[in-house]
Amino acid sequence: MPDCSRSANSSTMPCMIRVYPFFVVMCLLVPLAVSAAGGPTLACVKSVRWDDTPPFNTLNAKGEVRGLHADLVREALARLQCGVRFVEMPWARSLIQLQSGKVDMVPGAADLKEREAYARFSRPTNSSRNVLFVRNDAASKYQLKRLTDIIGTDFRLAVERNASLGTEFDELVKTPAFASRLTYVSAQKSGLRMMALGRVDGQITGEVSGLYAMDQLGLGTTLHQSKIVTSTEADFVAFSKATTDEAFVKRFNAALGAMMADGTYRRILERYLNCPVSVEKLGCQ
Repeated sequence: MPDCSRSANSSTMPCMIRVYPFFVVMCLLVPLAVSAAGGPTLACVKSVRWDDTPPFNTLNAKGEVRGLHADLVREALARLQCGVRFVEMPWARSLIQLQSGKVDMVPGAADLKEREAYARFSRPTNSSRNVLFVRNDAASKYQLKRLTDIIGTDFRLAVERNASLGTEFDELVKTPAFASRLTYVSAQKSGLRMMALGRVDGQITGEVSGLYAMDQLGLGTTLHQSKIVTSTEADFVAFSKATTDEAFVKRFNAALGAMMADGTYRRILERYLNCPVSVEKLGCQ
């Protein structure tokens, strides 16, 4: 995958990589055009993973990557005189690419001990609850009150591979009777569509993005959010140790802190969350 620019001395501008050749060509040409025009020199360009998971990341009408995570990262990097190159890829692949240094930053990551070998983490960016969504007819059939109730049933549970879904899930997945009920999906919407088609009965996924996706797919009368919460940890930005040192992460954190102090953080979150935002709670008040 080509890099728009990884040199501190070349002028460039943010761009987005997708797997289609047209976008790759455009990414290669944009820095040349800007350099010839004598545009401002950037200190760096960071590649940032994204996928279509509103309100955190999505394409707007102009074809720009926007959303809560995208806007926070873009603004913080701009304050460091750095550009952003968005790279679209599934979650599991992004962790592999982060480890190898083929992608610099992965927003929306949990700060897990096993990831510390290859990743550095920002300060928390936003609160993030994972909950169980279920198909309406499955909810009445199984009447689950906790994840352990799935054991001994034929309930089929969709989860994204390598996603952090909470300590209870991490312990249960070691149990064959629970692990046998799992279906791994590459993206959130894939699991929701499978639920609607009756191929799985439920999915553990992010609360906010799950509700957005249900609305987008028109599944509000077929699926619903259960009362089972599997995790309440915050989201972080993960940085590849292969490409980013601790000093840069500290500068990034300082930029986030300044955004929280001057009101920018609140304005970005309220752009995408349908609620008054609390900076202290990193989300809805």
